[in-house]
Amino acid sequence: MPQFHDLINSNLIQGKIFFDKSLENLTWLKVGGKASCLYIPKNKEDLAVFLKHIDSKVKISVFGRLSNVLIRDGGISGVTILIPPSFSQLEIHKNNKITLGSGLLDKNVSQFAYDNNLGGFEFLSGIPGNIGGAIAMNAGCYGSEIKDIIDEVLILEKDGELKSYNNEEMNFSYRNSTIKTDQIIIEATFQGRHENKSNIKEKIDSVISSKEESQPSKVATGGSTFKNPKEVKAWELINSSGLSGYKIGGAMISPIHNNFFINTGNASAEDFEKLGEFVIHKVEKHHGIRLEWEIQLIGESIDDI
Repeated sequence: MPQFHDLINSNLIQGKIFFDKSLENLTWLKVGGKASCLYIPKNKEDLAVFLKHIDSKVKISVFGRLSNVLIRDGGISGVTILIPPSFSQLEIHKNNKITLGSGLLDKNVSQFAYDNNLGGFEFLSGIPGNIGGAIAMNAGCYGSEIKDIIDEVLILEKDGELKSYNNEEMNFSYRNSTIKTDQIIIEATFQGRHENKSNIKEKIDSVISSKEESQPSKVATGGSTFKNPKEVKAWELINSSGLSGYKIGGAMISPIHNNFFINTGNASAEDFEKLGEFVIHKVEKHHGIRLEWEIQLIGESIDDI
């Protein structure tokens, strides 16, 4: 990739660039192939320079903490951009608004809101990953979603230009938004509400307690595997189809929460994808409902290379 080597040699960028970089140990599922080119920007200015100097035809894939993704074993072509923790702006404004950098962990956002007597962010304590990813997929749990609290999003377009989008322009829906794979969330402003700390803590404790009781812990997992269909939970459909604990290779449906897949130690990305497709087929056969992946399937399989 000559253009990337030229960028490195030109000293135009300050971020880190790796070639044929394994992503396996970076993903929460602990599977996946290599990134042809992995770029970790130093800051938003560095990222803008990088985007302005690469070929506009190059495919871009953007991730935060790789928590809700399945990277296929064949890896990712083009450029893979990881938003680092350094994108961690924290700014509080009047009228209970806060601006947050996209690299902040969701749970840390919840803590910051608590420290500043801001309600509405408690659900983030139960969501893995960073705030950029949470915005892109309109993450949510226990009856709350990102769309309920977000005001404005600052996005770096593929040409390196910044553009602002308000809540309506994001067109949020269930676990989805208008964010494209080559648009990069830099920061966002949220609308909270003033609330007593004891009330906020009670809600946070409830979220964390519910999560600990109902979800697998201390294992490699990628969060919720499938979106919940209307008026029914995905885990209920999987359970009633007799699939609790079902395994393909090293990938297993968690007996604790059937909408979580876990890596028993030697899984491949193909194992997870096959398990997911098997579940989709079985649930549709038993219930006439076709489940949709919530985990993002990214990259190429070994057979496609």
